[in-house]
Amino acid sequence: MPVIYPGQMIGIIGNDQRAFLLALAAKKMGYKVAMIVNAQIQDTPLASILDAQVEGDPNQYADLARLGDICQVLTYTDELLDETLLEQLAQNYYLPQGSSVLSVTQDRYLERVFLDDLNINIPPSTTVVDVEDIQQGIDSIGYPCILKPIQKGFGKQYQRFIKEPADLDQLTDFLQLGSYLLESWIPDAQELSVMVAKDVQGDLTVLPIVENDYQDHQLRLSIVPARIDQTVAAEINRLANLIGQKLDYVGVFGIEFFLTPDMNIYVKRLVPTPHISGNVLERTLNFSQYEYHLKAICQLALGEARLNNAGVTLNIQEASLPLVKTQMKIKPDWYFNLYHLQDRQQFGSLTAIGAAVNPLLEKLEAADLYHA
Repeated sequence: MPVIYPGQMIGIIGNDQRAFLLALAAKKMGYKVAMIVNAQIQDTPLASILDAQVEGDPNQYADLARLGDICQVLTYTDELLDETLLEQLAQNYYLPQGSSVLSVTQDRYLERVFLDDLNINIPPSTTVVDVEDIQQGIDSIGYPCILKPIQKGFGKQYQRFIKEPADLDQLTDFLQLGSYLLESWIPDAQELSVMVAKDVQGDLTVLPIVENDYQDHQLRLSIVPARIDQTVAAEINRLANLIGQKLDYVGVFGIEFFLTPDMNIYVKRLVPTPHISGNVLERTLNFSQYEYHLKAICQLALGEARLNNAGVTLNIQEASLPLVKTQMKIKPDWYFNLYHLQDRQQFGSLTAIGAAVNPLLEKLEAADLYHA
């Protein structure tokens, strides 16, 4: 497997903000970038920075192969790609991430089997296919709980929060996607994530732990360093190393956690690509998660992760764009990144850095952005 040096071509499979930021990082490092481009992103900033474009569909092997023909290495940011297509692609082109990880991360049941085999704490859950199964599951795990399709990728409209017996009456016509996972709801949990870089030799670099705030299933705010004690941090780092050693993967992947008020840690899910919550590291770490990902798949030295500043990143929604544009005129020390990708709820992000987290949060509150 050859080292991929700057000046060579990297093919990125995906068209979301992670693909955009990965492409920007690759260009910054001196690489050329190619992607499969369709009409949806043809006129976006993402398409404008590419050195080569393949018109087509990333769900068609012929188009993936055309991308592979012009690149020295391929990588993906779309965690819902067809594993079979990527497996075929990896047989003929250099795809260090591989495809087998997707069989674990796309299926909530298999993901839990993988984690359970490692004796990792996960929220109690059971599989269900009909309303009777749901009642039996609740008898086992109790209220409240949340019902999710086994296969990931379906929107929040396909999930149901079950708080009390009366909620079961609304589920008779709901179970239309085959198998579901019924999972205990973890109340008042702090949400955390960590990015892990793994190279082709299997060596790991665990990046700093990030604290996250979600609103209506959307990541709104990421904070680094996470406001947790050292015992929790040490355990999360242990879990990250354990998962990283067992996961068949090269590049940066994410792990999300729940931390309960009584300090119990649950793994929420695995993300087989760089994760949006790691974007806060771009301005606070010696290398961004995207640079670590590129170094891993190109076989460059990873090195240790060094946190230089505290930081908060707010993901920008369309409704808050007017307020954000005002802040762009009066906040010279904030970093703004507008993606302008079509059909996306998140239009960009802003990041503030400093010596400590709380003053940064106070500035966001004062600007009336955090709850905008």
